[in-house]
Amino acid sequence: MSLYLYRISLTFSLSLLSGIALSATLDVVPVERSKGLQTEDVFTQPKSFITNSQRFTREDFRRLPVANAYEMLDYATGAFTQTQGRKSPYFASIRAGSNLGIILDGAYLPPPAASKVLMQLPVNAIESMTVVRDASALNLGPLTSIIGPMTNSRTEGFIVIQTRSAFDQPQTELHSKIGSYQQFEVDASHNHAFNEAVAGRVLLAHQQKEGPSDYFNDYQRQVGLWKLQGYHQKLDWQLNFWHADAEQALQRGLPSSGVSDAKWRYKPMQMRMLNGQAGYYWDEDSTSAVRFAYSQSDATLQQFSHSQVNAYKEERTEENFANVDLSHALNRSLFSGKNLLRFGYNFMHYDNPTGMLYYPGFARKEHIHALYLQNEFRTQRASLDFGLRADQRFIDKGYEQVGKQRRLIEDVRLDPLLTAALGASFQVTPQSLLTARSLYTEQQPLSVYSANDGQLAKEQRLRTELGWQHHWWQAAHGHFTTTLTGFDEQLDNGAYIAAQIDDPQDANSKINVYANADWRNYGMELELKGRYAKLHYELGFSQVKPGKTPNGVVNVPETLVRARLHYLTNQWQYSLGAQNMGEYLSANQAGTGTAGGFTRYDAALAYLFKTEGMQHKLLFSAKNLGDQPYETVYGFPSEGLTYGVDYYVQF
Repeated sequence: MSLYLYRISLTFSLSLLSGIALSATLDVVPVERSKGLQTEDVFTQPKSFITNSQRFTREDFRRLPVANAYEMLDYATGAFTQTQGRKSPYFASIRAGSNLGIILDGAYLPPPAASKVLMQLPVNAIESMTVVRDASALNLGPLTSIIGPMTNSRTEGFIVIQTRSAFDQPQTELHSKIGSYQQFEVDASHNHAFNEAVAGRVLLAHQQKEGPSDYFNDYQRQVGLWKLQGYHQKLDWQLNFWHADAEQALQRGLPSSGVSDAKWRYKPMQMRMLNGQAGYYWDEDSTSAVRFAYSQSDATLQQFSHSQVNAYKEERTEENFANVDLSHALNRSLFSGKNLLRFGYNFMHYDNPTGMLYYPGFARKEHIHALYLQNEFRTQRASLDFGLRADQRFIDKGYEQVGKQRRLIEDVRLDPLLTAALGASFQVTPQSLLTARSLYTEQQPLSVYSANDGQLAKEQRLRTELGWQHHWWQAAHGHFTTTLTGFDEQLDNGAYIAAQIDDPQDANSKINVYANADWRNYGMELELKGRYAKLHYELGFSQVKPGKTPNGVVNVPETLVRARLHYLTNQWQYSLGAQNMGEYLSANQAGTGTAGGFTRYDAALAYLFKTEGMQHKLLFSAKNLGDQPYETVYGFPSEGLTYGVDYYVQF
């Protein structure tokens, strides 16, 4: 460990302060309404991180047929979504990774809750979504999932979502949508300024859809988001409450999925989340910040059978998650540049008394203590940033497999997950920027995940990344920029599923047997973005090459292409989106098969007009114009062509 830390030096730091984002302009005092810790500057980054993040604004969500945050990932470089999984309607992956950390208004969401929240969060509530294609965001969250094995769950990146500020205009906005398969949505948003320093916003929504008759993926939801936000002389704070009542069917698979006879429905499904953030400016150089979150999910999973009419089973699930983060930042002039030092403490606690994802009926409790330190020194032409993070994970109670047996476990303390990284940037010319980063992590998997009580070796991960961004031209009538990123990741003693054996206690279940192996993933990403007059365009190409990957490691598509094209006038907006996924070997309960190998096109046409005191927008959109039943995961096809009409009015 010490040798690697010496080689990497300390940690590459990203200036994302734990979702609290202390902003590169900390010397602004008093706090300006547009420069508060929790408003437009929720997400910031050091200069060396520019080449591997992508930001989508509220207008991006409105220009193409996007129903939720997951569907926006269809246009993100290097990312892809799966619309089905074990008791979960959505999964997201990036590069060669199996885990994405989700940050909503500064609150880290655990994996089981994340899909339930993001699929129900109204698009109209989102101000921005930033996709971070690197796990070096050490102050956002742990680099392994708080729930699940310490195997095959490495965090590869983060999705940082910011909801609309309570101070944003317009004051009132209404939105409605009708679409194919009896889709109907309506939401209303209203903000109110109590005085110059305090404002509130409320958003209420109803969403429903039947879906194709043989897909069994209908839903119905009632959602509310309440926000209270304030700025004072040196204090900046925000408080959010989110609530959803819903029912959701999980998509039926083909016979090749192995679960084509299963009918799974969450009814009822309730989600509640309370989170808050606050920052105090001691002076122009020193800021303390706190963020906290509490989320709760109560749901009943109803299990039916398509072939056996009388078959029925219920499984209740309850999840509770708490997160607290305390941090401090010092922003000082140093030599001929600026130095930003950040350090903090993070605590997470997960409680699942019903044990839904860990064998129903057996409670699961975990908690994590984490410390992190980050520093960035920046001059006009160059920057250097580093950091360290240590996550100490405890399993307070669980029910795990040990070889061919299962047993209750209590008070299991894992070895700390240690992370170090280093980043740098150099402005070669005013138009050309070079970046470099290196990340190292090591973690000790639990012995209970290997065969015959054997102890898995300590997993070590070393990752390097180089980036180049160049602005080829910029003028009043347009601009053109390219960003190229290459990465290489080496895993020594990587833990993976080596085999499955029959469960002696359950004839319908299998037990995973884990082992260690060495392998690497490497690849590149190329992004082109520009504008010429009224034409806006964006293209993203990513390629991942697994090298010496052992059987049992989850496969991902090696090539992904994403494109967006917009022609915008004051009255009309024409948009076209495209997604191409290379063919790859995908696995499910029934075995392995081919997924991907498709190109999908989306289109939208918007008409904007004004009446006295109001602005209107009509959006006509169609998704999957070729009506292809493509599969991003083997055995679960898409719906085919869908279309709809959205109406927005602001006053």
